Amino acid sequence: MKFSIFIMLLFSYSVLVSQEDYKTQIENYRAKKDQELQSRKTSPLKRKDRKQFQDLPYFDIYESWKFDVELRKTSNSDIIEIPTSAGYAKKFKEYGILEIYVDDKYVPLTAFVRIPRDGEEPPQHPSLFVPFKDLTSGNSTYGGGRYLDIPLPKEGSVVTVDFNLAYSPYCAYGEGFACPIPPVQNFIKAEVTAGEKAIEGH
Repeated sequence: MKFSIFIMLLFSYSVLVSQEDYKTQIENYRAKKDQELQSRKTSPLKRKDRKQFQDLPYFDIYESWKFDVELRKTSNSDIIEIPTSAGYAKKFKEYGILEIYVDDKYVPLTAFVRIPRDGEEPPQHPSLFVPFKDLTSGNSTYGGGRYLDIPLPKEGSVVTVDFNLAYSPYCAYGEGFACPIPPVQNFIKAEVTAGEKAIEGH
């Protein structure tokens, strides 16, 4: 299964030494992603867009958008199919519910794990996949929603959810991609003013 640049960078970010402060870590992480988007080998941008690309737009970084939350694991969940922008579905398994509060509103987000297609290697770094929409979707952020990838917890029920790391799917950059559409239960009825904004002209 082809994973996005973001997932590869996520695990690089997760092992950063704590000598840098939080904001600097996020800024360095974003700069690395810009470099990947500029690269002919790794960028999902079309050639003409890549030549004009300089950097992605983001909301300002506030650590208040980083939460340590309870993960209520789903027992005996079935494999489900989530529709994509390409008109076909991809297989996922519901892993659990993230108990989050945004603007004092309870926002339970469903976290999934990806199911590799036949013949595909399982991911080297398993992660929770959290697709979501919010009141910025289609305005300051990509209309098809944004994603979070969270390292799969090895033990315990508390995970870190950092909306400063929310990113747009490849479909925000151009055509030809099959991006999972956030399910209705992951619509946040509040403005998540953190993470990646919509790229101009897309």
